[in-house]
Amino acid sequence: MKYKLLLVTTLIFSFLIKAQNLSDETIMGEWKTINVEIPNSDKVPQKEALKFMEDAFLGSIFNFKGNKVFKIEYGKTADDRIKELFFLDNQNWIIQNDQIKIGMDNDYSSMHIIFQEVNGKTYFSLPMMRLEMEKISTDKPTKPKLIKSKKEKIETVDYTKSELINKEIDESKIIDFKEIENPPLAPECKSKWDVDKKKNCTNKYINMHVARKFNTDLAAEVDVTGKIRINIEFVIDTNGRPINITANGGPEIMNQNAIEVIGLLPDLKPGTLDGEPVNVFYKMPLVFQIAE
Repeated sequence: MKYKLLLVTTLIFSFLIKAQNLSDETIMGEWKTINVEIPNSDKVPQKEALKFMEDAFLGSIFNFKGNKVFKIEYGKTADDRIKELFFLDNQNWIIQNDQIKIGMDNDYSSMHIIFQEVNGKTYFSLPMMRLEMEKISTDKPTKPKLIKSKKEKIETVDYTKSELINKEIDESKIIDFKEIENPPLAPECKSKWDVDKKKNCTNKYINMHVARKFNTDLAAEVDVTGKIRINIEFVIDTNGRPINITANGGPEIMNQNAIEVIGLLPDLKPGTLDGEPVNVFYKMPLVFQIAE
């Protein structure tokens, strides 16, 4: 049985929807995102991850060119790292099974979009959110231009370099990430920021590291479909390294890969208490939606 992994992220709540009949002429042109809906957003604890998605797509422009090339311009407030998570720009698009599919080299798996018209409004429904769209220009069919992937630029992850360190630590001296006032800092985060901004920055860095490094091909090796939740826990020690990494809740092969991915984290600046480095407990969910 062959499986397709739709998305890897800490946010994944799919809409139950039915695709509508589509034609190339209906889609061709530019569409602007005027509203972003993320279902069950009130139940998602990582509000900074929600904002990351909203900032990326609100005001974004989807351009389905007549030559079958897809271009995207993210919202003005989008984080620059969004492009590392969503490899969409300058790919091809087709309509297949009443869905808009984006990809290249005849592999249209980068993103699937379901087109909806409801009460006079138009929506693009993605696995993790629904975008209300406004068409701002049209285009006409021309000779298709096939985009080839630049495979030499695709990152290969060497999991053998993962450092899996286990230490005995006095649990009474471990501080939860949510409670520490001087949290561990990722390389791009600044110590002069306020506590919430520092925590949001480190959270985002770790989440995006996992999304980039996790082996999504493992979806083809597990005999399951639907929603999978892997709970990852580890300690960021006084040297800024992740230690005592555990992962559970998913298929064992995915749990183990999640552990390896955390073991690849670059050194962080350790959290401190009264000016001294401390061990900080960190946990995060990794949620997948696997469809047959």
